[in-house]
Amino acid sequence: MKRSVFLLLCTLVCATAGQSEARPGRTGLSFLKLGVGARAAGLGEAYTAVANDATALYWNPAGMTGVTGTDLTIIHTQWFQGITHEFVGAVVSTGTSAAGLGIILLTVDGLERRTDIPTEQPLATFSTYDAVLTGSYARQIGERISMGITAKGVYEKILFETASGVAFDLGVQYKTPYEGMIVGGSIRNVGPRITFVQESFALPREVRIGVGYVPSSPLLQRRALVTADVSKRRDEPVRLSIGGAYTYQERVSVLLGYQLRQDEAGLAAGLGVRLRRYRLDYAFVPFNAGLGTTHRFALGVRL
Repeated sequence: MKRSVFLLLCTLVCATAGQSEARPGRTGLSFLKLGVGARAAGLGEAYTAVANDATALYWNPAGMTGVTGTDLTIIHTQWFQGITHEFVGAVVSTGTSAAGLGIILLTVDGLERRTDIPTEQPLATFSTYDAVLTGSYARQIGERISMGITAKGVYEKILFETASGVAFDLGVQYKTPYEGMIVGGSIRNVGPRITFVQESFALPREVRIGVGYVPSSPLLQRRALVTADVSKRRDEPVRLSIGGAYTYQERVSVLLGYQLRQDEAGLAAGLGVRLRRYRLDYAFVPFNAGLGTTHRFALGVRL
């Protein structure tokens, strides 16, 4: 079984290295690139190996087996320029198998409708909508390995035009023999091309490989987390994301992350509060080039 996981991770590495050079603008449905979760954002989106809540529906479906019982997560992200991003996800897990459902909705309001003839005022304003409905299943194989799959329907509407299609994600997590260390990998947005009006676009396929480590030294006593991801999208260069967190008395967590080789984003920070079954997470992610700052809020409950 270890050999199977090793081969799968090698496949992910080869897929990352083998994807063509960055070719911006060659993929559609770009909203599928937007990460989900305040905790993940606070860790610089280095979340592939350590996703163990309902946001695993997005990052790595294999992580759903890390849920104990039922996890419900609601996330609101306030992007710049009036863009909002919502996520609702639920995972039910027995510890050895898990299933989940999720909804993602992106809205942009106040877009101006104009023609080729310049006018002082727009003809009208309109909104765009992007939506994803996901269904996931994961199973633990042996004591150390979990694998998962996600099927999702995607939909985009701009003014009078729409596009829709299907996509799939595959994921694996491996608890290594080294205490506190876990490795994960995922291939996201695998599926046929999407046609919008008369243009055909490839999905923004992404390959991610990550590692997470929780030191068990007497000083840290499993209060710290260090995590890193290497990712490659079809139309972008290879990126490195790193993050760290420290949790005090299992209630308050401080997070810090950084994304390298990312033109728009870099440093990120977050704060998490746990109270019995409930958790509240917040992430602050500034963007470069005058784009502004995003704020991400997440409310979760473990039943």
